[in-house]
Amino acid sequence: MAGGSITAYAVHLPAFALSTTDFRADGAPGRGRTRSVASHDEDAVTLGVEAGRRLDGALHGTASLLLATSEPPYLDKSSAATVHAALALPDAVAALDLTGLRSGAAALRTALAGGGLAVLADHRTDPPGAPGELAQGDGAAAFAAGEDGPIRLLATASATVELLDRWRAPGAPHPTVWDERFTAGILRDRALDAVTRALKDAGLERVDHVVVSCANPRAAAALRSALGGGRDAEVEARIGYCGAAHLGVLLADAFDRARPGETVLAVNAADGADAFVFEVADGIEDAGHGPAVRDQLDARTHLTYERYVRWRGLFTVRGPNRPEPAPPAAPPMERRRAWKNALVAARCTKCAAVTAPPGRVCAGCGAHDALRPESLRDLPCTIVSLTEDLLAVGPDGPSVQAVVDVEGGGRRSVHVADVPEGGLAVGDVLWPVFRRISSSGGVHNYFWKARPMGKVRHG
Repeated sequence: MAGGSITAYAVHLPAFALSTTDFRADGAPGRGRTRSVASHDEDAVTLGVEAGRRLDGALHGTASLLLATSEPPYLDKSSAATVHAALALPDAVAALDLTGLRSGAAALRTALAGGGLAVLADHRTDPPGAPGELAQGDGAAAFAAGEDGPIRLLATASATVELLDRWRAPGAPHPTVWDERFTAGILRDRALDAVTRALKDAGLERVDHVVVSCANPRAAAALRSALGGGRDAEVEARIGYCGAAHLGVLLADAFDRARPGETVLAVNAADGADAFVFEVADGIEDAGHGPAVRDQLDARTHLTYERYVRWRGLFTVRGPNRPEPAPPAAPPMERRRAWKNALVAARCTKCAAVTAPPGRVCAGCGAHDALRPESLRDLPCTIVSLTEDLLAVGPDGPSVQAVVDVEGGGRRSVHVADVPEGGLAVGDVLWPVFRRISSSGGVHNYFWKARPMGKVRHG
């Protein structure tokens, strides 16, 4: 199978990393393996939103959104619909959910076949003390596909095998893994078969860049050795295995490094294998949106292990004696859908003042029904005042609230995420981010927080 191309791509890696499982360590980066860590208010949905929104204008005209993750925040309810709403995509755009470790390859293949947006996002946790605790990671990648892009798909091939390799029952907090020595050879052989067929269809004997995504480290190492790869392992050692998002993150790093005329082979080995062969053309320099993968790795803050296990809920931290927040109700969520999901306020057509949250009456001149939609989602904001809520203690300490002035007009109250070690001050600049405000009664309350534009607090 061949056809289609990638017109734009982007990656979002969380601002935090973990390189130790020692409670006594200070969190400084070590020489061994490091894993990427999402903040306590991030999940597959929020990570996917951050990757998808970086594509910006490349989302125009997309026919479908495919969200791939092995850790969906909801089962019966669509998580893709939440990403769709946060990206402010038109109602006519289909939003579809794919799950499992192979879902990232499936989303990419489907988007390339028919055009669309593939968002690969995952949030991975092994139990404390597990050999692979630092081998898991969090991250997201997004790919816009169309007919004419600088990254052309030359060929794909797949192989499928029913294999008890890695699994997690519904409701189980962590995956279970069979002995990797048993499954490594089976995954390697299926992947090499798919690669052989894909290269033959592409008319190639060798490629310039090789990407291997596999949860089984023995199989991944064997495939890199057989295919002449290895540069992608440098990134994997710094982020861990990012589940359904791993193929996308490593592929984006290869595109970051590729030059016009070069070829890229990407292999995902899970329940069989999927192989993709791409050719990079002129315009590749403009296809990547947002910071390059390795630039994001260099900008992270390293956590202490104690802070990480609190964020992951691996032990319980007792807060103040106050009731849990009530879950949001469906009717008000529907009435304020544009504001809650896409941060759409209102600008007055008479005085140009911005009203946030939006209403029928202008907050500036008091005019009635003279307002038009105005998105604040991609505008920085400046702190006017701030406070710590000492009674709203969560996994990362007291909640920080701020009143901010939005660039271009408008003032609103925000939850502040990723607060720096030295605290915040009036005049600091924040950037909107889609995060989880709370989870109660099985309902995840998502909304737009804001985080500092600079580096975040060390743990």
